[in-house]
Amino acid sequence: MNNIAFKISQQSTIKHWQDLLPNQTQAESNFVDPFAQLTPEQLEDLAILSRIRWLIASNKAEPNGASVQEAKEIEAAFVKQEIDVEWFLSKRQTVRQQRIEQTTNKTIDGKDIRLSGVILPLYWNEERLLTHFLLMPYLGQCSHFPPPPPNQVIFVESTEPTNIQKLTANTRKSQYSFLWVSIEGKISLEATSHNVFRVDGMSWLESSYSVICHNITLCTPKDIAQVLTWQTREERKSLYPKLTELISIDKGSN
Repeated sequence: MNNIAFKISQQSTIKHWQDLLPNQTQAESNFVDPFAQLTPEQLEDLAILSRIRWLIASNKAEPNGASVQEAKEIEAAFVKQEIDVEWFLSKRQTVRQQRIEQTTNKTIDGKDIRLSGVILPLYWNEERLLTHFLLMPYLGQCSHFPPPPPNQVIFVESTEPTNIQKLTANTRKSQYSFLWVSIEGKISLEATSHNVFRVDGMSWLESSYSVICHNITLCTPKDIAQVLTWQTREERKSLYPKLTELISIDKGSN
C-alpha cells in the first residue's frame, strides 16, 4: 500500500454500511415522496420515457424510430391511467434532492472512508481496466431480489484504473460468488442513476453517495464477515449460501 493510501486508512472514520444511514431526526421527517404512489411498472415506464426524451433531445434517436413510437405509447398509457406524466417528470430533481436529505447521513459528506462490499462494474477504459463501479453490501440481480436502497449504494470512481484480472490472479474462481473489494477514498453526497444489466433485463439503479477511490484491494474473509454481520442470518443464507460456508461469523450476531 502506498503512503497516501496508508494515511487515508489510518484517518478513515467511515468503516461500516450503517454509517451511511440517516440519523433519527432525519428519519422522523414528514417528507412525502409522490413517486411512492406509482407502481413498479409505472416507475419503469417513467424512467424509459425520460431516457427516450433525452435521446431525442440529444439527436441520438431516429425521429420516426421505434424509440419515439414507444414513448408515444407510454405517454398514451399514462393519459389513460389519469397520471400527469409531465408533473412527475418536472418533480424528479426536487424529489431526488429531498430523498438525499432524508435518507442519507449528511454528517459524513467529505470524510475519508474505508469500506468493503460487492462491486458491480460500470465503465472500462480502452485497455479494459475498470474505471467506475458501484459498491454495495449485497448484489440484487433480478426483480424478485431487488438491489439495496440508494443510501446503501456507492458510485465509485477510481483515480487509477483497476486491472481486475491482476487483482484476482491469486483467487480461486469458485472462492467467492461475487467480487468483493475494500475501497479507500473520500465520500460525498452525490446522487447518480445508472442503467445496469440484471438477470431479467436492464433496469435503473440509484446511488446516494459517490467516492473518489485512491486504493482498491481484495477483501479478506474478516472484511466480508464484517459486512455479512450487518445482514440477518436469513439474509446471509439466501444472499451468499456458498460464501457463508467459507468464513467464520460470530455466533452472537444477528
